[in-house]
Amino acid sequence: MFAALILATILSAGLSELGIGDQNIIMVYILSVLVISRITTGYLYGIIGSLLAVLIFNFFFMTPLYTFNTVQVGYPVTYGIMLLVALITSALTVRMKKIAKQAVVRERRTEILYELNKKLLVTRQLDGILELVTAYLVRLLGRSIIVYAEEPKEDGTGGTFLQEKDETGALAMLSPAERAVVHWVFRSGKEAGRTTDTLSGSAGFYLPVISGGKILGVIGIFCDPNKEALTQDNRLFLRMVSSQVATSLERQKLTDEQRQILIETEKEQMRSNLLRAISHDLRTPLTGILGASSALLENQLDETTRDKLVLDIKEDSEWLIRMVENLLSVTRINEGMLTVNADLEAAEEVIGGAVRRIRSRFKNRTIHVRVPDEVVLIPMDATLIEQVLINLMENALRHGGADAKVWVNVTLVRDEVVFTVKDDGVGIPKERFGQLFDNFGVEARERVDMTRGLGIGLSICMSIIKAHGGTMEVAENPGGGALFRFTLPLGGDSRAK
Repeated sequence: MFAALILATILSAGLSELGIGDQNIIMVYILSVLVISRITTGYLYGIIGSLLAVLIFNFFFMTPLYTFNTVQVGYPVTYGIMLLVALITSALTVRMKKIAKQAVVRERRTEILYELNKKLLVTRQLDGILELVTAYLVRLLGRSIIVYAEEPKEDGTGGTFLQEKDETGALAMLSPAERAVVHWVFRSGKEAGRTTDTLSGSAGFYLPVISGGKILGVIGIFCDPNKEALTQDNRLFLRMVSSQVATSLERQKLTDEQRQILIETEKEQMRSNLLRAISHDLRTPLTGILGASSALLENQLDETTRDKLVLDIKEDSEWLIRMVENLLSVTRINEGMLTVNADLEAAEEVIGGAVRRIRSRFKNRTIHVRVPDEVVLIPMDATLIEQVLINLMENALRHGGADAKVWVNVTLVRDEVVFTVKDDGVGIPKERFGQLFDNFGVEARERVDMTRGLGIGLSICMSIIKAHGGTMEVAENPGGGALFRFTLPLGGDSRAK
């Protein structure tokens, strides 16, 4: 301010020496006041500069010189007009600066809102929405932000997402006293906290996120008492952000509800498919047991025929028991009760046990087994893996045809063991590959030949292999038939020479 007035005085002295009139000198001082208002902040310097400009003009350029008196008629009016013009110029310049600054702030906030809205439109998960909103607010306001997607529980948990700007703000926002303010905002749907008339002693300002009269969440902003408080513009901007957040949360809620409805519909369809498949698969062996037992009771049969019927009853009963065991396994898997007790087991021993059980039920059938020359110890639950191998071999022998042969191979590939069960039978249509491992995706079709279907054994196999951290797939056998392959990871050095 002083520099501008000194420069104006020097310039005016030069103009006076050149004989240029007083009115031009007055314009120089008004220009200096304009410059002062432009380069300083607030109204104070402009007002002081206007008063000093009038006094300096009177002191240096009005006769008698170097006094504040004047003998010329009309100059007091000139001084008044000069002071008034300088004050108005100063006030208008400051106001224009303020308006320009506000315009820049609004433009930046509009850009941020537009950018935030675009990202919210493509964000689908609740955590993603909360992380995005808090990151933008922290960047804009420079304060710790906390968002509640649901009312917090007594233990402090419940839909909380915190974005820290500093540790002090984060700790303050998580205190029990602050949670009490959040409870009040959830119940009342009104703003509360610092800078408001409600619970103003809290560490943060809390704003409800409302859509359609429902409170979907609460946004909290830490207000450091040693820093500038939230302005009315900041609060207005936060309300605009909350409206966008409300729209995103409402959209996410509707999406989740739609997804849940779809899941429930699919579950109901799968239950229906399961019941139809089980009804068919249970009816076939029960019909065989009923027919064989009726023939034994009602007819006088020779010993060979009687033994054959008794053997059929035994096989059908064993198949029913395995089906019931599979159903129990499915129940445990769906309830998360399937546990894997992994111990180091030799691959050839597990395969040998599975092959022995299969050969006891399928006599005179060919099963080829090939394992590595070295003993391979695999961390696994031997009982469960044996069940997988039994299910795969039984499916191959039952559905591959009466003359189908089965090959069981074990190979080492880097840090995992690959088990392959293949046959040379009729194979499986490619269009069914995607349905074979569904929990309840048993194909609901009419089986005119009354053969037992693949049932739910394959879904159990997939669940067991996944529980071991492995993978499982089905493919066509190049030589004809079907090929099932699953892998189990090796833990450490599992090879014994």
